[in-house]
Amino acid sequence: MKKDIRSVRKNIVERKKKRVQGNTSSQSSRPFLPPQDEEVHGFPPLITSNGSGQRPQNEGKRTNYLAVQVVLAVLLFATVAIGKNTDVALLDGPEQWVSSQLQDDFPFAKVSAWYSDRFGGALEVISDEPGPQTDLALPVNGSVTTSFQNDGKGIRMAVDSGSPVQSVKEGTVVFAGNDEDTGKTVILQHEDGSKSIYGFLSDIEVYLYENIPAEHTLGTVQDEAGQSVEIFFGIEQNDQYVDPVKVIKVDESS
Repeated sequence: MKKDIRSVRKNIVERKKKRVQGNTSSQSSRPFLPPQDEEVHGFPPLITSNGSGQRPQNEGKRTNYLAVQVVLAVLLFATVAIGKNTDVALLDGPEQWVSSQLQDDFPFAKVSAWYSDRFGGALEVISDEPGPQTDLALPVNGSVTTSFQNDGKGIRMAVDSGSPVQSVKEGTVVFAGNDEDTGKTVILQHEDGSKSIYGFLSDIEVYLYENIPAEHTLGTVQDEAGQSVEIFFGIEQNDQYVDPVKVIKVDESS
């Protein structure tokens, strides 16, 4: 009887040893995983399909992609910064490209015309069928007092006080405010990329980014004494000022 009890106890001890050894080996085979972001902030770890708390594989890919973007941005910034402070010709290309992206005007008039042509609605100011080509008219009746050759950017015209200044053709207002050279000024951007400039206005009757049809009043010119006043009119094509006399029939008699 005593032998049976001893054998039973011996078997129990051996089974306990095997259990302890099995638990120790399984724990040692598991790789060490650093705590996830969720665990650091007090949330439970993400559990994958195999039941472990390993991170998803695409998390590393997203991190690598973001790191590449940051490195490229830093390299571009450093290249432009170095190009600004050195005379290396190789660095002029990136500098000019960045400058052009920051300075180029958005083609508001072209986009507006495209939208109107396809969707119509309140923005539609262009007819579905092209009308007959007409000569551009002056923004206001008057005579030239300062030619393009003398001004360099446009012409100056003497007009009667109270005269309305009108747009020479359809466009979008890209500037409406005070200019250091021409006072109260309105600049229209047209569908072909050109611009028309109207300066020395007494008041402005349009707002920024408004789509303006041809011969629409932009503002007026006033003189307290009722005497004739001057306005400025210029045309810009391909980032260069051109002589309005060569574009529009102008009375140059003083």
